[in-house]
Amino acid sequence: MVAIAATYGYFLLFAEFALLELAKPWFSGELALRPLLTMLCAGGVAGSFLAASHFRLDRFQSALAGGFAGCALSAIATVFAGRAELWLTIAGVGLSLGWTTVTLSAGLRSVVGAKRLGLWCGLGTGLAYAIVNLPVAFEATPVVQTEISAGLALLGVWAARNMHPGSVEIPARERLNWLLWGLIFLALVWLDSAGFYILQHTPHLRAQTWTGSWILYGNAITHLVGAVVAGFALDFQLITVTAGVAMALLAAADLALGGAAGTFAGARVLYTAGVSAYSVALVYYPAWRARPLLAAALFAVAGWMGSALGIGMVQDLHAIPAWFVGIAVVFVFSSLVVSGIQRRKSAMLAAMVIGVFGLASGKTRADDGMIARGREVYIAEGCITCHSQYLRPNVAQEILWWGPAQPLTERLTETPPLLGLRRQGPDLTNVGNRRSPEWQRLHLIGPQLLTPGSRMPSYAGLFEAGGSRGDSLVVYLSSLGPETIGQRMASITKWEPSANALASAPNERKARQLFIQLCAACHGPEARGDGPLSAKLTLKPPDFSHDAWRRIAPDDSSPLTAITKIIKFGVPGTTMAGHEYLDDADVVNVARFLSRLHR
Repeated sequence: MVAIAATYGYFLLFAEFALLELAKPWFSGELALRPLLTMLCAGGVAGSFLAASHFRLDRFQSALAGGFAGCALSAIATVFAGRAELWLTIAGVGLSLGWTTVTLSAGLRSVVGAKRLGLWCGLGTGLAYAIVNLPVAFEATPVVQTEISAGLALLGVWAARNMHPGSVEIPARERLNWLLWGLIFLALVWLDSAGFYILQHTPHLRAQTWTGSWILYGNAITHLVGAVVAGFALDFQLITVTAGVAMALLAAADLALGGAAGTFAGARVLYTAGVSAYSVALVYYPAWRARPLLAAALFAVAGWMGSALGIGMVQDLHAIPAWFVGIAVVFVFSSLVVSGIQRRKSAMLAAMVIGVFGLASGKTRADDGMIARGREVYIAEGCITCHSQYLRPNVAQEILWWGPAQPLTERLTETPPLLGLRRQGPDLTNVGNRRSPEWQRLHLIGPQLLTPGSRMPSYAGLFEAGGSRGDSLVVYLSSLGPETIGQRMASITKWEPSANALASAPNERKARQLFIQLCAACHGPEARGDGPLSAKLTLKPPDFSHDAWRRIAPDDSSPLTAITKIIKFGVPGTTMAGHEYLDDADVVNVARFLSRLHR
């Protein structure tokens, strides 16, 4: 269990996170990192087949311990590597990880036997995911993550030295099944990698999936429980069911990435459970087969190549196309049928496929229908009187506050066009990437609670029991501009408070007044997270008297600038809304006030 957890934990925490962060100062930008990722992939494939060609059961302990030691040394070396040395350390990471993975997989059945192999795979895999999702590891700096990963590898050395392989009966060759299972795992990893990349690179989705201690603890528990349940199922020879369930969970979760409201919080459980289920099966299948060459081929094709294909496909998207999910589901289902599963299992998997497609088509129709109904509510309630949906492209202030500007072509073809009459309230062209659905709902019900002094009337009547007008309006507003989130984030990254604002003398009296007026409803008058709206929020505001900053790294050299950005632009995907219209001096004043409150 420790060996499996150490291998998977090292891969997840170091190879997928810390390694890339350590490389960024030397190779800035995703395009510049691609050659390094290619080197990592090539090293992993080479290490996998090298381990398969040299595997001997009587040398299992020393070979596995050597692989773990190589992982630890490569990780530590990366911290001290310069640009030139980085190529060697990354190649070392790939070689060591590939060697370790195949060696452990090929010898695992000889150590624990076949009866409880699935359970141990589930415990080890679930433990790895749980450790990685703990806030102390997930929110740590890349150097600390590297130290944790090296520590896991050293635990792996200890585990390897204390595992004693025995004789093992190797199952008969089934070449067609080997090929089909390789393709099944390829599709699962492909779908997972595509979803993972989108979650990582879409700020409002990342905020709902990996932001906040409670969310991370929830992810850890879900991963652990899902992996253990999958392990039990595998020990009952239900690998086809496990793969089918994992496919259904991942498909449903990935379809949720394209939701009109841009939310993913509810589907997070489906995603984490699906990832755990197929990950355990991916460890179990080659271990149960106990053939080194099979393990090498499986991890090379499904693991390394599947990740590259999934990421490459969705690099420029913010959602996974429904047709891609459909192809993956049909492909996995067809492969499971061809591999010779029983009729009852086949019927159950067919029901899963129908359910996923029903979910996809029904969800698309529901989203489109709610957007259309929400637009009708927007018109009927006269929102056009005070809110525009048109940004003047040559007015820098509008672009900063509500941008980016978009061509008028589509707006002019709408019936009726909703450009607006007078702009008494904020422009709503891109409100879907500036305000979360949860914030929209609270604001429509009680505008003055969130923005004291607002002239906007309450629309609580739209949310009366039995009606859907309010929810439809929220979905419509959330559909405005989420595709511009990348441009919005780029604009936020470039912005910094003016030099005059930073040099101005602090005015604590005015700062406190602004905080009470604009922030206390959620954060409370003393920033203890006890405002009147805090109990209604999915993610409760922090208590700044003792909680750590959630979105500012401990080693940030200019935390004041980071705080000003959050105050001015909010945190996309959460109920932390921006105050774009505040001038730089007021933003800096409130940021200084918060810094003094923070302990």
